This record gives sequence, C-alpha cells and structure tokens, in this order.
Amino acid sequence: MIDARSLGFALILVAVVVLTGAQVVIKSRFSVHGVVPLQLDTFLPYLLGMMRDWLAWLGFAGLIVSSICWYAAISRLPLSIAYPFAALSYPVVFISSLVFLREAFSWQALAGNVLIVAGLLLVASASQS
Repeated sequence: MIDARSLGFALILVAVVVLTGAQVVIKSRFSVHGVVPLQLDTFLPYLLGMMRDWLAWLGFAGLIVSSICWYAAISRLPLSIAYPFAALSYPVVFISSLVFLREAFSWQALAGNVLIVAGLLLVASASQS
C-alpha cells in the first residue's frame, strides 16, 4: 500500500497535469468564442454560447477534478511542502502553450521556468530531511 506522503505527491502531479489540460482546453475555446466581455449585456449571451460548447465543459470539469486532487493532496501533506509543488503548473503550462496553442516562445519565459524548477528541487531536497 502506498504511504500518505507518496500518495500526496502523486495527487499533486495529477492535479497539475489535469489543471494544465483544462487551462489549454479553455484557452483554445477563446479562439472560437472570443475574449470574455466585461459588460453585463454582452456577457450573458457570451456565457450561454460557452455553455453550449462541450469542450468548454470538458475544461471546466478538469478544473473541478484538479481541485479535488489538490485538496486530497494537501490533506496528506504539510501545506508548506505541498504548495510550492503547485508551481509545477507554470513550466507545464509554458510547454503546453507552446506545443498545443502555438504561443510565442521567449527566452525570458524559459529562464523563469527553469528558475521555478530549480526552486522546486530546492524545496524537495529540504522536504527530504
């Protein structure tokens, strides 16, 4: 049987991957529906259009599944250890946005994501003791 700590880290990984997928799917739907309007008279028709889009629903379901996994993870791990691992979503979203959404690459974004991973490795080494 898997111990609570290992299960907690596995749940964080699942939460990050599912969250990333959900964000990529939802972002891709904006190319179909356009930007989210902030005026009430145009927001409601926009929302109704999004509600008819099954891929948007898939993205929203991913947000819910990711949240459940996250809360299950932090119920098994100290928040001070678990929370930094939520930052894994940044490099995973960075790579996913390049691959699936064809967003522009920048060296600054790559450097920032490398620093995030380095910070996570530092936190992980501290959590081993």
